[in-house]
Amino acid sequence: MPSITSSGIGSGLDIASLVAQLVAAERSPTQTRITQAQNKLNVQLSALGTFKGALSDVKAKLDALRSDGVLGALKATVSNPDAFTASATAAATAGRYDIEVVSLARAHKLVSAAYPGGGATVLGDGDVEISVGGESFTVTLGGGENTLADLRSKINATSDNTGVSATLINTDGGTRLLLTATRTGADHAIVVTSGLVSFTEQQAAADAHVRIEGYDHFASSNTISDAIDGVTLHLTGADPGQVHTLTLAPDDEAVTKAVSAFVNAYNAAVTTVASLTRYDAEKRSAAPLTGDGAVRSAMQNLRNVLGATVEAGSFDYLADIGITTRTDGTLVLDGGKLAAALASDRGSVERLFTAENGYAVRLATVLDEVLGADGSIGTKTEALQARLRDLDGQQQALDDRMARVQARYQAQFSALDALIAQMNSTSNFLTQQLTGLAQLNKRS
Repeated sequence: MPSITSSGIGSGLDIASLVAQLVAAERSPTQTRITQAQNKLNVQLSALGTFKGALSDVKAKLDALRSDGVLGALKATVSNPDAFTASATAAATAGRYDIEVVSLARAHKLVSAAYPGGGATVLGDGDVEISVGGESFTVTLGGGENTLADLRSKINATSDNTGVSATLINTDGGTRLLLTATRTGADHAIVVTSGLVSFTEQQAAADAHVRIEGYDHFASSNTISDAIDGVTLHLTGADPGQVHTLTLAPDDEAVTKAVSAFVNAYNAAVTTVASLTRYDAEKRSAAPLTGDGAVRSAMQNLRNVLGATVEAGSFDYLADIGITTRTDGTLVLDGGKLAAALASDRGSVERLFTAENGYAVRLATVLDEVLGADGSIGTKTEALQARLRDLDGQQQALDDRMARVQARYQAQFSALDALIAQMNSTSNFLTQQLTGLAQLNKRS
Protein backbone atom coordinates (compact mmCIF):
# COMPACT_ATOMS: atom_id res chain seq x y z
CA MET A 1 0.00 0.00 0.00
CA PRO A 2 1.28 3.57 -0.61
CA SER A 3 3.08 5.23 2.24
CA ILE A 4 1.39 8.02 4.19
CA THR A 5 3.23 11.34 4.02
CA SER A 6 2.68 14.64 5.76
CA SER A 7 4.26 17.84 4.49
CA GLY A 8 6.77 19.18 7.04
CA ILE A 9 6.90 16.02 9.13
CA GLY A 10 10.65 15.75 8.71
CA SER A 11 11.55 19.41 9.17
CA GLY A 12 8.80 20.69 11.40
CA LEU A 13 8.11 23.46 8.88
CA ASP A 14 4.49 24.48 7.96
CA ILE A 15 5.13 23.81 4.27
CA ALA A 16 1.50 24.27 3.20
CA SER A 17 1.39 27.76 4.72
CA LEU A 18 4.79 28.69 3.26
CA VAL A 19 3.77 27.56 -0.23
CA ALA A 20 0.45 29.42 -0.01
CA GLN A 21 2.15 32.65 1.07
CA LEU A 22 4.81 32.44 -1.63
CA VAL A 23 2.19 31.76 -4.34
CA ALA A 24 -0.01 34.59 -3.06
CA ALA A 25 2.91 37.01 -3.07
CA GLU A 26 3.81 36.07 -6.63
CA ARG A 27 0.17 36.22 -7.79
CA SER A 28 -0.71 39.52 -6.11
CA PRO A 29 0.66 42.16 -8.56
CA THR A 30 -0.85 40.55 -11.65
CA GLN A 31 -4.09 39.60 -9.91
CA THR A 32 -4.53 43.13 -8.60
CA ARG A 33 -4.04 44.56 -12.08
CA ILE A 34 -6.56 42.15 -13.63
CA THR A 35 -9.16 42.64 -10.90
CA GLN A 36 -8.92 46.43 -11.01
CA ALA A 37 -9.23 46.41 -14.80
CA GLN A 38 -12.26 44.09 -14.65
CA ASN A 39 -13.96 46.22 -12.03
CA LYS A 40 -13.39 49.39 -14.05
CA LEU A 41 -14.74 47.82 -17.24
CA ASN A 42 -17.81 46.44 -15.46
CA VAL A 43 -18.53 49.86 -13.96
CA GLN A 44 -18.22 51.42 -17.42
CA LEU A 45 -20.53 48.80 -18.93
CA SER A 46 -23.10 49.45 -16.21
CA ALA A 47 -22.83 53.19 -16.80
CA LEU A 48 -23.30 52.71 -20.55
CA GLY A 49 -26.39 50.63 -19.80
CA THR A 50 -27.77 53.45 -17.65
CA PHE A 51 -27.02 55.97 -20.38
CA LYS A 52 -28.67 53.77 -23.00
CA GLY A 53 -31.74 53.34 -20.79
CA ALA A 54 -32.09 57.10 -20.37
CA LEU A 55 -31.87 57.72 -24.12
CA SER A 56 -34.25 54.83 -24.84
CA ASP A 57 -36.81 56.52 -22.62
CA VAL A 58 -36.38 59.74 -24.58
CA LYS A 59 -36.94 57.86 -27.83
CA ALA A 60 -40.05 56.16 -26.45
CA LYS A 61 -41.52 59.52 -25.52
CA LEU A 62 -40.65 60.91 -28.96
CA ASP A 63 -42.66 58.15 -30.61
CA ALA A 64 -45.83 59.79 -29.29
CA LEU A 65 -44.84 62.96 -31.15
CA ARG A 66 -44.22 61.23 -34.48
CA SER A 67 -46.64 61.34 -37.43
CA ASP A 68 -48.75 58.47 -36.05
CA GLY A 69 -48.77 59.81 -32.49
CA VAL A 70 -51.04 62.00 -30.42
CA LEU A 71 -50.45 65.25 -32.31
CA GLY A 72 -52.94 64.31 -35.01
CA ALA A 73 -55.28 62.32 -32.77
CA LEU A 74 -58.78 63.41 -31.91
CA LYS A 75 -60.63 63.18 -28.63
CA ALA A 76 -64.06 61.55 -28.72
CA THR A 77 -66.71 63.11 -26.47
CA VAL A 78 -70.16 61.52 -26.10
CA SER A 79 -73.24 63.34 -24.82
CA ASN A 80 -74.66 60.20 -23.15
CA PRO A 81 -72.12 57.49 -22.21
CA ASP A 82 -74.99 55.28 -21.01
CA ALA A 83 -75.85 54.70 -24.66
CA PHE A 84 -72.36 54.42 -26.14
CA THR A 85 -68.76 55.49 -25.76
CA ALA A 86 -66.23 56.06 -28.52
CA SER A 87 -62.52 56.19 -29.29
CA ALA A 88 -60.77 57.77 -32.26
CA THR A 89 -57.51 57.25 -34.13
CA ALA A 90 -55.51 59.60 -36.32
CA ALA A 91 -57.58 58.39 -39.29
CA ALA A 92 -60.69 60.08 -37.90
CA THR A 93 -61.94 63.49 -38.99
CA ALA A 94 -62.97 66.22 -36.60
CA GLY A 95 -66.69 66.76 -36.56
CA ARG A 96 -70.03 66.22 -34.84
CA TYR A 97 -72.20 63.13 -35.40
CA ASP A 98 -75.77 62.32 -34.35
CA ILE A 99 -76.09 58.70 -33.24
CA GLU A 100 -79.09 56.67 -32.09
CA VAL A 101 -78.61 53.26 -30.46
CA VAL A 102 -81.74 51.41 -31.59
CA SER A 103 -80.79 48.01 -30.14
CA LEU A 104 -77.79 46.09 -28.85
CA ALA A 105 -76.29 42.94 -30.27
CA ARG A 106 -77.34 39.90 -28.28
CA ALA A 107 -76.04 36.38 -27.93
CA HIS A 108 -78.37 33.50 -28.73
CA LYS A 109 -79.58 31.50 -25.70
CA LEU A 110 -81.33 28.13 -25.57
CA VAL A 111 -82.62 26.47 -22.40
CA SER A 112 -83.68 22.89 -21.74
CA ALA A 113 -86.72 21.68 -19.87
CA ALA A 114 -86.46 21.42 -16.08
CA TYR A 115 -85.18 18.11 -14.72
CA PRO A 116 -86.38 17.38 -11.16
CA GLY A 117 -83.46 14.98 -10.70
CA GLY A 118 -80.95 17.81 -11.09
CA GLY A 119 -77.63 17.54 -12.83
CA ALA A 120 -77.46 13.81 -12.06
CA THR A 121 -80.44 13.11 -14.30
CA VAL A 122 -79.51 10.40 -16.82
CA LEU A 123 -80.23 11.47 -20.39
CA GLY A 124 -79.12 8.25 -22.02
CA ASP A 125 -76.43 7.28 -24.51
CA GLY A 126 -76.07 8.97 -27.87
CA ASP A 127 -74.89 12.04 -29.75
CA VAL A 128 -75.79 15.70 -29.25
CA GLU A 129 -74.94 17.79 -32.32
CA ILE A 130 -74.61 21.52 -31.76
CA SER A 131 -74.27 24.07 -34.54
CA VAL A 132 -73.25 27.71 -34.05
CA GLY A 133 -73.51 29.94 -37.11
CA GLY A 134 -73.50 26.89 -39.36
CA GLU A 135 -70.35 25.37 -37.81
CA SER A 136 -71.12 22.23 -35.82
CA PHE A 137 -69.52 19.89 -33.30
CA THR A 138 -70.75 16.70 -31.66
CA VAL A 139 -70.78 15.61 -28.03
CA THR A 140 -71.22 11.90 -27.29
CA LEU A 141 -72.82 10.61 -24.08
CA GLY A 142 -72.16 7.07 -22.92
CA GLY A 143 -69.91 4.80 -20.93
CA GLY A 144 -71.37 5.92 -17.63
CA GLU A 145 -71.05 9.62 -18.55
CA ASN A 146 -74.56 10.38 -19.73
CA THR A 147 -76.09 12.80 -17.22
CA LEU A 148 -77.20 16.39 -17.65
CA ALA A 149 -74.06 17.50 -15.80
CA ASP A 150 -71.91 15.31 -18.07
CA LEU A 151 -73.44 16.98 -21.13
CA ARG A 152 -72.65 20.39 -19.66
CA SER A 153 -69.03 19.42 -18.96
CA LYS A 154 -68.47 17.77 -22.35
CA ILE A 155 -69.80 20.81 -24.23
CA ASN A 156 -67.45 23.15 -22.38
CA ALA A 157 -64.45 20.83 -22.61
CA THR A 158 -64.64 19.68 -26.22
CA SER A 159 -61.70 20.94 -28.28
CA ASP A 160 -63.74 21.64 -31.42
CA ASN A 161 -66.44 23.68 -29.68
CA THR A 162 -67.52 26.23 -32.29
CA GLY A 163 -68.70 28.89 -29.88
CA VAL A 164 -71.15 27.89 -27.16
CA SER A 165 -70.94 27.71 -23.38
CA ALA A 166 -73.14 25.49 -21.17
CA THR A 167 -74.35 26.24 -17.65
CA LEU A 168 -76.65 24.42 -15.22
CA ILE A 169 -79.35 26.57 -13.63
CA ASN A 170 -81.13 25.26 -10.55
CA THR A 171 -84.75 26.45 -10.37
CA ASP A 172 -87.78 25.58 -8.25
CA GLY A 173 -89.00 23.23 -10.96
CA GLY A 174 -85.65 21.47 -11.41
CA THR A 175 -82.33 21.92 -13.14
CA ARG A 176 -82.12 23.40 -16.63
CA LEU A 177 -79.19 23.40 -19.08
CA LEU A 178 -78.58 26.86 -20.55
CA LEU A 179 -76.63 27.18 -23.81
CA THR A 180 -75.22 30.62 -24.66
CA ALA A 181 -73.40 31.61 -27.86
CA THR A 182 -70.00 33.07 -27.05
CA ARG A 183 -70.42 35.64 -29.83
CA THR A 184 -73.27 38.05 -30.33
CA GLY A 185 -75.16 38.61 -33.55
CA ALA A 186 -77.75 36.92 -35.75
CA ASP A 187 -75.05 34.98 -37.60
CA HIS A 188 -74.16 33.06 -34.42
CA ALA A 189 -77.45 31.32 -33.70
CA ILE A 190 -77.36 27.93 -31.93
CA VAL A 191 -79.07 24.83 -33.34
CA VAL A 192 -79.18 21.56 -31.35
CA THR A 193 -79.94 18.20 -32.96
CA SER A 194 -80.47 15.32 -30.52
CA GLY A 195 -83.02 12.77 -29.37
CA LEU A 196 -81.71 12.95 -25.80
CA VAL A 197 -82.54 16.53 -24.87
CA SER A 198 -84.58 19.38 -26.31
CA PHE A 199 -84.26 23.15 -25.98
CA THR A 200 -86.41 26.23 -26.35
CA GLU A 201 -85.22 29.72 -27.21
CA GLN A 202 -84.49 31.86 -24.15
CA GLN A 203 -83.05 34.86 -26.05
CA ALA A 204 -82.96 35.43 -29.79
CA ALA A 205 -79.68 36.18 -31.52
CA ALA A 206 -79.66 39.78 -32.72
CA ASP A 207 -77.36 42.27 -34.44
CA ALA A 208 -76.66 45.69 -33.03
CA HIS A 209 -78.62 48.45 -34.74
CA VAL A 210 -77.51 52.08 -34.75
CA ARG A 211 -78.51 55.09 -36.82
CA ILE A 212 -75.73 57.51 -37.73
CA GLU A 213 -76.96 60.79 -39.12
CA GLY A 214 -80.26 58.99 -39.70
CA TYR A 215 -78.75 56.10 -41.65
CA ASP A 216 -79.03 52.51 -40.41
CA HIS A 217 -75.98 50.40 -39.59
CA PHE A 218 -76.07 46.80 -38.34
CA ALA A 219 -73.23 44.87 -36.71
CA SER A 220 -72.85 41.49 -35.04
CA SER A 221 -70.97 43.04 -32.12
CA ASN A 222 -71.59 45.92 -29.75
CA THR A 223 -68.13 47.18 -30.68
CA ILE A 224 -68.44 48.82 -34.08
CA SER A 225 -65.32 50.00 -35.92
CA ASP A 226 -66.52 50.12 -39.53
CA ALA A 227 -69.27 52.73 -39.32
CA ILE A 228 -67.24 55.96 -39.09
CA ASP A 229 -63.66 56.20 -40.41
CA GLY A 230 -61.13 56.06 -37.58
CA VAL A 231 -63.81 55.74 -34.90
CA THR A 232 -64.78 52.76 -32.74
CA LEU A 233 -68.19 52.83 -31.09
CA HIS A 234 -68.76 50.82 -27.91
CA LEU A 235 -72.50 50.37 -27.45
CA THR A 236 -73.53 50.24 -23.81
CA GLY A 237 -77.30 50.59 -23.79
CA ALA A 238 -80.20 50.69 -26.24
CA ASP A 239 -82.02 54.03 -26.32
CA PRO A 240 -84.35 53.89 -29.31
CA GLY A 241 -85.82 57.19 -30.42
CA GLN A 242 -83.13 59.24 -28.67
CA VAL A 243 -80.34 60.85 -30.65
CA HIS A 244 -77.02 61.43 -28.88
CA THR A 245 -74.00 63.40 -30.00
CA LEU A 246 -70.47 62.23 -30.75
CA THR A 247 -67.97 65.08 -31.03
CA LEU A 248 -64.46 64.54 -32.43
CA ALA A 249 -62.05 67.37 -31.63
CA PRO A 250 -58.26 67.80 -31.30
CA ASP A 251 -56.98 66.41 -28.01
CA ASP A 252 -54.89 69.29 -26.65
CA GLU A 253 -54.59 67.61 -23.25
CA ALA A 254 -52.99 64.50 -24.78
CA VAL A 255 -50.57 66.68 -26.77
CA THR A 256 -49.55 68.61 -23.67
CA LYS A 257 -48.97 65.36 -21.76
CA ALA A 258 -46.90 63.91 -24.60
CA VAL A 259 -44.74 67.04 -24.95
CA SER A 260 -44.30 67.22 -21.17
CA ALA A 261 -43.32 63.54 -21.05
CA PHE A 262 -40.65 64.14 -23.71
CA VAL A 263 -39.28 67.18 -21.84
CA ASN A 264 -39.12 65.20 -18.59
CA ALA A 265 -37.41 62.24 -20.26
CA TYR A 266 -34.85 64.49 -21.94
CA ASN A 267 -34.13 66.29 -18.66
CA ALA A 268 -33.68 62.94 -16.91
CA ALA A 269 -31.17 61.94 -19.60
CA VAL A 270 -29.24 65.20 -19.18
CA THR A 271 -29.12 64.68 -15.40
CA THR A 272 -28.01 61.07 -15.84
CA VAL A 273 -25.22 62.04 -18.24
CA ALA A 274 -24.03 64.75 -15.86
CA SER A 275 -23.66 62.23 -13.04
CA LEU A 276 -21.96 59.66 -15.30
CA THR A 277 -19.40 62.14 -16.70
CA ARG A 278 -18.76 64.33 -13.62
CA TYR A 279 -15.19 64.94 -12.42
CA ASP A 280 -14.64 65.71 -8.73
CA ALA A 281 -11.65 68.08 -8.70
CA GLU A 282 -11.48 68.11 -4.90
CA LYS A 283 -11.28 64.32 -4.64
CA ARG A 284 -9.53 63.99 -8.00
CA SER A 285 -11.95 61.23 -8.97
CA ALA A 286 -13.71 60.72 -12.29
CA ALA A 287 -17.15 59.22 -12.96
CA PRO A 288 -17.36 56.05 -15.08
CA LEU A 289 -17.89 57.90 -18.39
CA THR A 290 -15.87 61.06 -17.78
CA GLY A 291 -14.36 62.11 -21.09
CA ASP A 292 -16.17 59.38 -23.04
CA GLY A 293 -16.34 60.49 -26.67
CA ALA A 294 -19.44 58.47 -27.58
CA VAL A 295 -21.49 59.99 -24.77
CA ARG A 296 -20.25 63.51 -25.42
CA SER A 297 -20.96 63.21 -29.16
CA ALA A 298 -24.47 61.83 -28.64
CA MET A 299 -25.51 64.62 -26.30
CA GLN A 300 -23.96 67.29 -28.52
CA ASN A 301 -25.89 65.98 -31.54
CA LEU A 302 -29.14 66.09 -29.56
CA ARG A 303 -28.43 69.66 -28.45
CA ASN A 304 -27.68 70.64 -32.05
CA VAL A 305 -31.08 69.36 -33.19
CA LEU A 306 -32.94 71.11 -30.37
CA GLY A 307 -31.25 74.40 -31.24
CA ALA A 308 -31.88 74.17 -34.98
CA THR A 309 -34.75 75.73 -36.90
CA VAL A 310 -37.65 73.89 -38.55
CA GLU A 311 -39.72 75.61 -41.21
CA ALA A 312 -43.17 74.43 -40.18
CA GLY A 313 -45.38 77.43 -40.82
CA SER A 314 -46.17 79.76 -37.95
CA PHE A 315 -43.47 78.30 -35.70
CA ASP A 316 -39.81 77.65 -36.46
CA TYR A 317 -38.27 76.93 -33.05
CA LEU A 318 -39.25 74.94 -29.98
CA ALA A 319 -39.15 78.20 -28.06
CA ASP A 320 -42.03 79.42 -30.22
CA ILE A 321 -44.32 76.84 -28.60
CA GLY A 322 -42.96 77.20 -25.06
CA ILE A 323 -39.96 74.84 -24.88
CA THR A 324 -36.74 76.61 -23.88
CA THR A 325 -33.31 75.50 -22.68
CA ARG A 326 -31.85 76.27 -19.26
CA THR A 327 -28.16 77.02 -18.68
CA ASP A 328 -27.60 73.46 -17.43
CA GLY A 329 -28.88 72.00 -20.70
CA THR A 330 -32.28 70.86 -19.41
CA LEU A 331 -35.55 71.93 -21.03
CA VAL A 332 -38.48 73.82 -19.51
CA LEU A 333 -42.05 73.78 -20.86
CA ASP A 334 -44.37 76.76 -20.68
CA GLY A 335 -47.77 75.05 -20.78
CA GLY A 336 -49.64 78.29 -21.37
CA LYS A 337 -47.55 79.14 -24.42
CA LEU A 338 -48.01 75.63 -25.83
CA ALA A 339 -51.78 75.87 -25.34
CA ALA A 340 -51.82 79.23 -27.14
CA ALA A 341 -49.80 77.80 -30.02
CA LEU A 342 -52.19 74.85 -30.37
CA ALA A 343 -55.15 77.20 -30.35
CA SER A 344 -53.69 79.57 -32.96
CA ASP A 345 -52.15 77.09 -35.44
CA ARG A 346 -52.34 73.47 -34.42
CA GLY A 347 -51.14 72.29 -37.83
CA SER A 348 -47.87 74.20 -37.49
CA VAL A 349 -47.29 72.71 -34.03
CA GLU A 350 -47.82 69.25 -35.48
CA ARG A 351 -45.47 69.89 -38.41
CA LEU A 352 -42.84 71.29 -36.03
CA PHE A 353 -42.45 67.74 -34.74
CA THR A 354 -43.66 65.48 -37.56
CA ALA A 355 -42.34 67.15 -40.73
CA GLU A 356 -39.51 65.43 -42.58
CA ASN A 357 -37.02 67.71 -40.83
CA GLY A 358 -39.18 68.09 -37.70
CA TYR A 359 -37.76 67.84 -34.22
CA ALA A 360 -39.25 64.43 -33.40
CA VAL A 361 -38.01 62.94 -36.68
CA ARG A 362 -34.49 64.40 -36.44
CA LEU A 363 -34.09 63.57 -32.75
CA ALA A 364 -35.22 60.01 -33.42
CA THR A 365 -32.64 59.74 -36.20
CA VAL A 366 -29.86 60.83 -33.83
CA LEU A 367 -31.04 58.39 -31.18
CA ASP A 368 -31.20 55.54 -33.70
CA GLU A 369 -27.57 56.22 -34.60
CA VAL A 370 -26.66 55.98 -30.93
CA LEU A 371 -28.95 53.15 -29.81
CA GLY A 372 -28.98 50.98 -32.94
CA ALA A 373 -27.21 47.64 -33.20
CA ASP A 374 -24.30 49.35 -35.00
CA GLY A 375 -24.64 52.58 -33.01
CA SER A 376 -22.00 54.25 -30.91
CA ILE A 377 -23.20 52.69 -27.64
CA GLY A 378 -23.26 49.23 -29.17
CA THR A 379 -19.77 49.69 -30.59
CA LYS A 380 -18.46 51.00 -27.26
CA THR A 381 -20.13 48.16 -25.37
CA GLU A 382 -18.66 45.53 -27.67
CA ALA A 383 -15.18 47.03 -27.26
CA LEU A 384 -15.48 46.90 -23.46
CA GLN A 385 -16.79 43.34 -23.57
CA ALA A 386 -13.87 42.34 -25.81
CA ARG A 387 -11.46 43.75 -23.23
CA LEU A 388 -13.25 41.80 -20.52
CA ARG A 389 -12.89 38.61 -22.56
CA ASP A 390 -9.17 39.35 -22.93
CA LEU A 391 -8.90 39.81 -19.16
CA ASP A 392 -10.70 36.49 -18.66
CA GLY A 393 -7.98 34.92 -20.80
CA GLN A 394 -5.30 36.63 -18.72
CA GLN A 395 -6.99 35.39 -15.56
CA GLN A 396 -7.00 31.82 -16.83
CA ALA A 397 -3.35 32.10 -17.85
CA LEU A 398 -2.47 33.45 -14.39
CA ASP A 399 -4.36 30.62 -12.69
CA ASP A 400 -2.55 28.04 -14.80
CA ARG A 401 0.84 29.64 -14.12
CA MET A 402 0.18 29.84 -10.38
CA ALA A 403 -0.81 26.18 -10.37
CA ARG A 404 2.59 25.34 -11.85
CA VAL A 405 4.36 27.66 -9.40
CA GLN A 406 2.56 26.03 -6.49
CA ALA A 407 3.53 22.58 -7.74
CA ARG A 408 7.16 23.69 -8.07
CA TYR A 409 7.28 25.18 -4.56
CA GLN A 410 5.59 22.10 -3.18
CA ALA A 411 8.14 19.85 -4.82
CA GLN A 412 11.06 21.98 -3.61
CA PHE A 413 9.87 22.13 0.00
CA SER A 414 9.01 18.44 -0.03
CA ALA A 415 12.55 17.66 -1.17
CA LEU A 416 13.90 19.98 1.56
CA ASP A 417 11.69 18.27 4.09
CA ALA A 418 12.96 14.87 3.02
CA LEU A 419 16.60 16.06 3.16
CA ILE A 420 16.15 17.51 6.63
CA ALA A 421 14.48 14.30 7.75
CA GLN A 422 17.41 12.30 6.42
CA MET A 423 19.91 14.61 8.12
CA ASN A 424 18.01 14.35 11.40
CA SER A 425 18.06 10.60 11.10
CA THR A 426 21.81 10.58 10.47
CA SER A 427 22.35 12.98 13.35
CA ASN A 428 20.38 10.75 15.69
CA PHE A 429 22.38 7.72 14.58
CA LEU A 430 25.71 9.44 15.13
CA THR A 431 24.56 10.69 18.52
CA GLN A 432 23.67 7.17 19.56
CA GLN A 433 27.01 5.81 18.37
CA LEU A 434 28.99 8.47 20.17
CA THR A 435 26.98 7.91 23.31
CA GLY A 436 27.75 4.20 23.09
CA LEU A 437 31.48 4.80 22.67
CA ALA A 438 31.50 7.10 25.66
CA GLN A 439 29.89 4.45 27.84
CA LEU A 440 32.44 1.85 26.70
CA ASN A 441 35.31 4.16 27.60
CA LYS A 442 33.89 4.67 31.07
CA ARG A 443 33.62 0.91 31.69
CA SER A 444 37.17 0.30 30.47
